[in-house]
Amino acid sequence: MARRKLSESGYYHVTSRSAGQIALFEDDNDRRAYLRLVKTARDREHIRIIAWVLMTDHTHLIVDCADRPESVSNFMHIVDARYTRYFNARTGRSGTLFQGVFWSKPIVDDAQLIATVHYVHMNPQAAHICGMRDYRWSSYREYAGLHWMVDTSTVIGLFGSFEAFDAYEGSPADVVRRKRSKTEEDGDLLAMAIAMANVQSSAELRLLPRTRRNELIRMIRAEGATIRQIARTFGIGVSTVSRVLST
Repeated sequence: MARRKLSESGYYHVTSRSAGQIALFEDDNDRRAYLRLVKTARDREHIRIIAWVLMTDHTHLIVDCADRPESVSNFMHIVDARYTRYFNARTGRSGTLFQGVFWSKPIVDDAQLIATVHYVHMNPQAAHICGMRDYRWSSYREYAGLHWMVDTSTVIGLFGSFEAFDAYEGSPADVVRRKRSKTEEDGDLLAMAIAMANVQSSAELRLLPRTRRNELIRMIRAEGATIRQIARTFGIGVSTVSRVLST
């Protein structure tokens, strides 16, 4: 197994993704349970949480482990393992919930830290769920003053004020993100479809009445999704999607 790259700054951008596009959170109680585990793991490993967002089938965290790089793996193991046990017990499922080990990227300087925090908070907007400022399940509201578990002092200090932080729209020179994979694009499309359908999970989405499902398929196609992406999102065949779009 390849060793993880170490961050000289102590900051890491960390992502966990569900296996098989399973919705990680079926309702707000699940989201609260996950965040409680994040807070518990933070305190146990003595790290700082700089930003977070909960999406349908993945999460983003920015953490500061100072000079203890091993604490990142310990922290994520606590969160993912305990949340898997919680979710499986609550839903009656078994087996793995997360797709392999978590992904992490060192953050090398202040410019990358700012860009990555912005990227994390922009996830709901990029997935066409709602605007960054309106999304309930990210640390943006903590930056706006609703403090709970995020240490906002470093990033707000770099801007000088919340108003300057809030006005930031990203800089092409500063954006540091990986090339989006098919899995990530599918995850964003699933999140958008769940939001448009006003349901809580991928399972509920796939049980929609055919008329409502077909309406959503046409709407999502109009947003630019491919036929194959739509088929994967709804768990149906490509030919079925093609027939819906042709009528």
